[in-house]
Amino acid sequence: MNFRFAMLILAAAVLSPAALRGQGLVAIQNYSADFKTEQPLTFSFTGQGGYDFLKYRVNSPLVQDIESWYVQGGVGAAYTNPDRTTPWSFNLDTSVIHYIDGVPRFGGTFYNARGTFNFEHRFSERLKISNNFYATYGVDPGTAFGYGASTTLWNGQYLYGYNNFNVSYAWSPRLSTTTSYTLDGIGYQDDLVADPEDRYTHLFAQQFAYAISKRTSLTAEYRYRMATYATRADKNYTSQFALLGVDHAWSERMSGSVRGGAEFYDSDRVSKTAPYAEAALNYAVARQTMVRWFAALGFNGAELAAFNSRYGLNTGLQISHYFTKRLSANASASYAFSQFDNGTTGTDVNEHSALLSTGIGYQLLENLNLNANYSFSTLQSDDALREFDRHRVSLGATATF
Repeated sequence: MNFRFAMLILAAAVLSPAALRGQGLVAIQNYSADFKTEQPLTFSFTGQGGYDFLKYRVNSPLVQDIESWYVQGGVGAAYTNPDRTTPWSFNLDTSVIHYIDGVPRFGGTFYNARGTFNFEHRFSERLKISNNFYATYGVDPGTAFGYGASTTLWNGQYLYGYNNFNVSYAWSPRLSTTTSYTLDGIGYQDDLVADPEDRYTHLFAQQFAYAISKRTSLTAEYRYRMATYATRADKNYTSQFALLGVDHAWSERMSGSVRGGAEFYDSDRVSKTAPYAEAALNYAVARQTMVRWFAALGFNGAELAAFNSRYGLNTGLQISHYFTKRLSANASASYAFSQFDNGTTGTDVNEHSALLSTGIGYQLLENLNLNANYSFSTLQSDDALREFDRHRVSLGATATF
């Protein structure tokens, strides 16, 4: 990965404002902190070990299997200040993972870092600004699956940055507007991957919301997106969106949103118009159970290679449950369908990706949690060289202070 380009992505994500609703699942999943709950400055130390097995379905020198035990250790810090006027929070965690038998072509030792910083400020009852920042430097594509940076393929170390900023103003008790700007980008360390994939995206949006009741608002929104590739200017594209939507809270525990309309996609290779939709649902079934669902349908700029465009669906479900004060469990399932347009002279390629994971945690001591996790990911494609299955298991512990 070009070092200057990677630092540009990170610096831009830190310094630039960006939108309430970004283009991709990062915004839908909502990495913003829960400002309702105060969290003192907390430090965590983690350690785990496990086994990673990735098997491609076609033997080829272009792709190589992974089969190795691994160990991982890391530290983290988190803090939330639920101030009524200016609440803010941050979370930072870093780790090192070492594969005993190594990963072909990429080495044996990898580094992970993830940081978030979120704040809001109310100038008055009518005017509010907020900013959400997220950045990660990592190697496991499973963490990138949610925001469309990868379709579970192992592409080595990558840097992803996302920052959104918005200004909301209530013109009346029912009518409000939100003006926003989003910047995100991704860069890879491996040159073979970086050349076609390194890119950053600007997204401008203007939303109008009208509250028809205390729990329901209707929305109309226009967005304009510009995607720029670091070394492949022929892949640059713009998208315009005309969207209508609804935000609704069934209760304090259950809320959701949906947006739908058209996306107008334009690049040097192709111009297309297609349906666009996104949706999210958060449901606290009880104090012990949380369910989150998200979905997005539209164009995606990842892994275009020689293709004209990529259009598809990403969706995911996350569930967490506390059986007792000590014993908890979690599960998630994500799915992506992609259709790669190869133009009039080639054959389109369809792909299905899935990522399933489950885990349990046990609070052995007040500040010591034991955990066990298993994940399975698979990719089915018309391009047999890309197809694979992956199994990953781990046992670990986290201590907090």
